[in-house]
Amino acid sequence: MVPALAAISLIIPALVLIYLVWRRRFGFPPASFPRVLAYHKVAGFEFGGTWIKPGGFISQVDFLLGKGYRFIDEERFLETLDGLRTGSDRELLLTFDDGYRDLLDSALPALEERNIPALIFLISSYVGKENRWELGLPGRRSRHLSWDEIMDLAGRGFSFGSHTCSHRDLVRIAPDQAGYEIRRSKSEIEEKLGRPVRSLSYPFGRVNRAVAREAEAAGYRAAFSLYPPGPNDRIDRYALRRDGVYIIDTRVSLKIKLGRGPFFWLEDIKGRAINAVAVLTPLLKRY
Repeated sequence: MVPALAAISLIIPALVLIYLVWRRRFGFPPASFPRVLAYHKVAGFEFGGTWIKPGGFISQVDFLLGKGYRFIDEERFLETLDGLRTGSDRELLLTFDDGYRDLLDSALPALEERNIPALIFLISSYVGKENRWELGLPGRRSRHLSWDEIMDLAGRGFSFGSHTCSHRDLVRIAPDQAGYEIRRSKSEIEEKLGRPVRSLSYPFGRVNRAVAREAEAAGYRAAFSLYPPGPNDRIDRYALRRDGVYIIDTRVSLKIKLGRGPFFWLEDIKGRAINAVAVLTPLLKRY
């Protein structure tokens, strides 16, 4: 009993200290701006954490609808960002990184049935190809949407943005190389779709000032990170915050990460920790 009390006497002050540091550095997102969810693969089991089962994804979407959240499209989000409309944290922009073909069967039909828009970020050099930019773990070879499939989805109301040419960690390469990745992917997607590409998603959610300047110079109207290093209530057009959703997430954790309750800080720290681990992918690929 005494060791248990001693452990509690150490854990509680440590948690309080962590919370105070988090509150001072990050805090809560703004209540007057839409939240953004970031999904990756909606598919069956694989080695890795950025996937979610189709049934789990649909359950989460229906749960959010039942809780009164409203899904908005890229256009409405950009209008809010431009100050042309008043937003709310009860509004959600649904995004998918990487543009996997699995979405055709696992997620997009359910979204169409519910009239929910989505913004899909494409890796332009991998369109129609396997995801060889990822670690070659067993069961992780997935194919990306083809141009024909992308154009069909665009005609059905889904929006598309850039996830660069080859999914390189832009923070770890020279600014001119990062600029090429950012500009080239934008022009390739625009040429194929015949419409402007307005949004960018940084690979691995990683951005610094130099990379953000390249995104601005390329003409994007918005650029999304995952968990930027600044305060959560800062609305930076070229370092926009998103909440990642992973296999370990449930409807309960989703409710916590989108709310302003006493456990939000734990979800925010969890998301930042997962995103920090993602940097291992480009590091290990080098070897």
